[in-house]
Amino acid sequence: MKRLATLTIVLIVGLAPNALAQETATVTGTVTDATGALIPGAEVTASNNNTGISTLSISGETGSYTLQGLQPGNYTIVASLPGFSDAGIEINLSPNQTYRENFELQVGTVAT
Repeated sequence: MKRLATLTIVLIVGLAPNALAQETATVTGTVTDATGALIPGAEVTASNNNTGISTLSISGETGSYTLQGLQPGNYTIVASLPGFSDAGIEINLSPNQTYRENFELQVGTVAT
């Protein structure tokens, strides 16, 4: 009986991280400029509006980014790169959701 209880605890503890991992969401997409050219090196940040926790991704050579492991909830997603105006959206992510958002950055204005 003691062995069965120990085995049950080991299984529950061992499977818990997998169950939690399935409850997260992903945001993915590409970052381009107004001409459609891909923009590498852009910062894409997902900020959870309820917790204040932020997750950062940098767009790769193909302009693509992925934000993984996001807890369900309301987020502000912002893409930014020096020389360009920020682009952003607000979304509500559900468990196990993969949300696709492509950002088009506009050339920024010169500040004096």
